[in-house]
Amino acid sequence: MDSLMEFFPIIIYTLSIIIMVLLMVLIVKLIHTVDKANIILDDVERKTKSLNGLFHVIDGVTDTLSVFTDTAVSTIVQIFGKILPKRRKKKIKKEIDEDE
Repeated sequence: MDSLMEFFPIIIYTLSIIIMVLLMVLIVKLIHTVDKANIILDDVERKTKSLNGLFHVIDGVTDTLSVFTDTAVSTIVQIFGKILPKRRKKKIKKEIDEDE
């Protein structure tokens, strides 16, 4: 029994040292992986910032086209609005005169 009391602490200390070394290796590898991920994220951020100008240009062009098409459509609707009601009024007046 005495020999077991001397043997168990040695085993426990040895296993704890092995676990601590493994944890240190794991932590170092994790730090290295996080550094690589940060480099990749910085590169992606830099590339997206370079594309922001292009997106602003595309947004400006679509806004301009939207304004142009809105004005064109409203002008065409006004022209048809001036032409079509006159014809309808004439037809309605003819029908009213025929009914009487």
